[in-house]
Amino acid sequence: MKKSILSLNCGSSSLKYNLFILNEDNTVEPVINGVAEEIGNKIRSTMKFEFDGKKKKYEIVLEDHESALKEMFKIFETHNMKTENIVAIGHRVVHGGSIYKKSVLIDDEVIKNIESLSPVAPLHNPVNLSGILVAKKLLPGIPNIAVFDTAFHGDIEEEAFRYAIPDNWYKDYMVRRYGFHGTSHLYVSKRGAKILNIPYSQFNCITAHLGNGSSIAKINNGKSCDTSMGFTPLEGVIMGTRSGDLDPAIIGHVAKNIAKDQNMDLGDAYEKVMTMLNKECGLKAIGGTNLMQDIRAKALEGDAFSESIVDIYTYRIAKYIGTYMATSKKCDAIIFTAGVGENEWYIRQKVLEKLKGFNFIVDNEKNKIRGEEIQIATGEFNNKPVKVFVLPTDEEIVIAYDALNLGYLECEPPKVYPFEV
Repeated sequence: MKKSILSLNCGSSSLKYNLFILNEDNTVEPVINGVAEEIGNKIRSTMKFEFDGKKKKYEIVLEDHESALKEMFKIFETHNMKTENIVAIGHRVVHGGSIYKKSVLIDDEVIKNIESLSPVAPLHNPVNLSGILVAKKLLPGIPNIAVFDTAFHGDIEEEAFRYAIPDNWYKDYMVRRYGFHGTSHLYVSKRGAKILNIPYSQFNCITAHLGNGSSIAKINNGKSCDTSMGFTPLEGVIMGTRSGDLDPAIIGHVAKNIAKDQNMDLGDAYEKVMTMLNKECGLKAIGGTNLMQDIRAKALEGDAFSESIVDIYTYRIAKYIGTYMATSKKCDAIIFTAGVGENEWYIRQKVLEKLKGFNFIVDNEKNKIRGEEIQIATGEFNNKPVKVFVLPTDEEIVIAYDALNLGYLECEPPKVYPFEV
């Protein structure tokens, strides 16, 4: 029986998992993937998985992440994937702060550091850590690896990561730009360099990870130089339920008005505003739904309101891309990825139309193809061509290879991944 690598991504009420088979040449290939949803909700919790092209979903009581992991192991066993053959487990961890610029083997110090970063990632790090601790409990002795969302952006220069704030906020409270979706930006940028046959250390691109959460990254010579998300995933472009950029004075203004209108304590009103900025804003607030496919469909039917939402959304994306291109010497490619980036042709078209100075010509037929790595447009920057791609992201394969190298092969994360070769 072949050895296997497990990739885990724990959310507050979910558990995404991917199991990979390890081949003799130390490449991996996926065999089972799925998600446990509504963990903690005894009425609505479900288990979903896909194996050999077939999908299955069933209801089951999942009281906590431990019960979800146990059910996942049952699925593996049912499909002849023995848990004793798992040789390493990779965990997505959202925040590595300034401490971690690459994936690491998890030990007591790493656990302590992930916990210490919970105040700057209260919605993510505690549940990521919970998944780590449960995995260590259920599969003792198996190496666990932390793969940080922030790591890819760890080498951003001070000119891009510093806010204009008092020094003690930065030094004592860790307030700076961190950036997120790093594993996705890494994967698609490396694939883009491979497709264009440019050494990654010489590759320059803009990557647009557009989903319910969205971020743009500027990559020069194979390194992240700037990114739209900041201290938290709230900053940047408009997202499904997050506001993106706004004047920080708005927070105090709205909190005072809510406190007055609802006879609420000011502190409680502030907490309500922050919750709304993360969960009730973005497309959900201005478009009535966080699903861009619904807004796009109505826009294409001629609905003027929906078209205006598309314009607001795409202009913010174009503004970030344009800024990043204007502050680069060269741009080989723009890469769209993630749920919206991969599947919404009209959004891509509108973004490129708004980048007026780069003369993008869109291949309308190719732009409507889904599920493939494909070039959809060509423009120009500094009298050189800029190619536009849609590249499906694969964060799990990055997690799997980092877990394989650090946990099983006992070496550094790969500088060149097999998907680049």
